[in-house]
Amino acid sequence: MNIDHAVDWTREALRMTLLLGGPILAAALLVGLAVNIIQTLTQLNEPVVGLVPRLLAVVAAVLVLLPWLLGRWLSFTVDLIGSIPDLL
Repeated sequence: MNIDHAVDWTREALRMTLLLGGPILAAALLVGLAVNIIQTLTQLNEPVVGLVPRLLAVVAAVLVLLPWLLGRWLSFTVDLIGSIPDLL
């Protein structure tokens, strides 16, 4: 196995991690920001109030994006396992 292959696959794995986790983290960030603005305007400084909408947003984002996430993840895995014979 060449060091270039290891670097390439590590780079692809990190890119895939950002690609798969990014939309879910963005949903949590946007909902958290909106809830925090509302909490600031209403002067309701209860930490639990912000947790429930963020949790619901993450669950909704996962459910909506699940087919796409699984497709990308399986495609990456098939490419990775398919390249093993070329490395030997």
